[in-house]
Amino acid sequence: MVVFQGGEHLTLGEVLNATGQVVEKASYCTVYKAKLADGGGNIELRLLREGSCKDAASCGPAVRRIGRARHENLVPLRAFYQGRRGEKLLVYDYFPHRTLHDLLHGGLESRPALTWPRRHKIALGAARGLAYLHEGRHGDGPVVHGNVRSSNVLVDEYFVARVTEYAVVGRLLVPWAAEAVLSAAKADGYRAPELQTMKRCAPRTDVYAFGILLLELLMGKKPSSAANGGDDLPSLVKAAVLEETTTEVFDPEVAKGVRNPAEEGLVQALKLAMGCCAPVAAARPSMAEVVRQLEENRPKSSRSALYSPAETRSDTGTPLYS
Repeated sequence: MVVFQGGEHLTLGEVLNATGQVVEKASYCTVYKAKLADGGGNIELRLLREGSCKDAASCGPAVRRIGRARHENLVPLRAFYQGRRGEKLLVYDYFPHRTLHDLLHGGLESRPALTWPRRHKIALGAARGLAYLHEGRHGDGPVVHGNVRSSNVLVDEYFVARVTEYAVVGRLLVPWAAEAVLSAAKADGYRAPELQTMKRCAPRTDVYAFGILLLELLMGKKPSSAANGGDDLPSLVKAAVLEETTTEVFDPEVAKGVRNPAEEGLVQALKLAMGCCAPVAAARPSMAEVVRQLEENRPKSSRSALYSPAETRSDTGTPLYS
């Protein structure tokens, strides 16, 4: 087992003997909430499906690069285990928080009002995490997420967003497993057009997926490809612009209490999201530019607060969960 910063306290015996509970089954892995013995707290284990991961020689260097990434808006990888029988485990911190998908689209018995300042904070946090990966500020060169979607953004009680599952698709999975993830992304409306022929994720394909995620936040609708019988969010916005009904695309909960969508940054965020979803990759902004624009167009009621986990109470008021 290889451990990374913050995982030094973990031992192989503790990890393998942790009591696990299945919380999700993905195309390439099963996700467990695992409780360590003797009050050691909880961890998240991702058991990769047999044959989905690259060989041991390729896996080691790749997972070390992923393990070195540290940012307040990322879920950190704490350890990686390769067993003698080929089993592979990714060990993350466990965050008892809801995913952005759950918050937006149900699955919760009760949830807080997702006002525009709160949604903006979530978008900015996710954008900062992705920009950190793309800029390679962890010292290992640029890293592509490869599967940006609302179910891979965790949101805590103060609306701090943390992006998970980064770099797994491009760095760890074999081609068939990576393609299965990308096929799901296409069906759900997150897949950039160029991936039809390119087959390999790049920073600007992440930007496209983030644009869809930002539209999801603004519109409150589940994204989906038109071919899958769902809502193609960029097409809905284009139609609204042509019909001069742009303000009607916003989720009523977002627009509530907003007198002037332009002054509060809603219109600017919509334009930014559509720019991220440009059909041609070269026309999309970088994630660093996305962060800059989101920072410049914060809702007026929240501009005085710095959006970071260390200063969360001042800009959100009531916690997300009681």
